[in-house]
Amino acid sequence: MTEHRLGINPGFMAKHTLTLSGLNQSNKQSIVSEIDQLPCVDDVSLNEDKQTLRVAYDASHHNIDEMIAIVEKHGGVIKDSWWSRTKLGWQRQTDDNIKENAKHEAACCSKMPPGFNNKR
Repeated sequence: MTEHRLGINPGFMAKHTLTLSGLNQSNKQSIVSEIDQLPCVDDVSLNEDKQTLRVAYDASHHNIDEMIAIVEKHGGVIKDSWWSRTKLGWQRQTDDNIKENAKHEAACCSKMPPGFNNKR
């Protein structure tokens, strides 16, 4: 079992990779440190050779658009290609699903699920 930072629910973890451009020595460290200081962020790393940012966070608290906003705030840009846009759509959908599942209250035992109408 891997250890996670305090306050992170491993069931709601999202791990995403963003391909970036516009990185330089001054903004690389700023991006990583600001994202790393957010509560419920488990891991953040930047591969300088591939210009990719890997982020693992509790998606019941954050979403990929918050990470993109931090990157853009420091002068970085998300790579604009068909594949990057497609992955970004999947990442947004994944984050939305995790956030909705975190809100869900499960039906218990032999009770009918909420909203189920047994009348015919």
